Amino acid sequence: MTGAEDSYDDETPMEETPGYVGHIFDDFIDFDEGLKPLEGFDFSLYGIMADELGASQRPLELDFGNGPTSVSFEAYSLNEIVEIIPAVEAIYDCPPNQGPAGGSGYIFVLREGFTIEQSVAAAKSLRSALDSDFSVVEAAYEKI
Repeated sequence: MTGAEDSYDDETPMEETPGYVGHIFDDFIDFDEGLKPLEGFDFSLYGIMADELGASQRPLELDFGNGPTSVSFEAYSLNEIVEIIPAVEAIYDCPPNQGPAGGSGYIFVLREGFTIEQSVAAAKSLRSALDSDFSVVEAAYEKI
């Protein structure tokens, strides 16, 4: 386990997890200050269109301030997309002993040594790249 996973306790409300910057739980998305630039992006439609095109594996070129970096992720995997941000880690959350109506998701926390400001700057860069790729995917999808 990483440091963030070690500090995670499923008895603590997720918003009180040290370094908390957001979560996704049963398709409900909540981005706190560190991930606000991603708010409003239609992750669901992006994933559906990319999947319908047979192009769910999305390559992007990003610059988080250290020069261009090539990344690849599944368009329908929000945790993969958010974890591209160097400052953010996704912790899988599936509380034990839940009943049949239980759920699961991911809690997003700052990695050790990173700040909210670094997360916000990287999230802005990621959002810009996602918006551009969304346009590419949408244009291709409209042709089918």
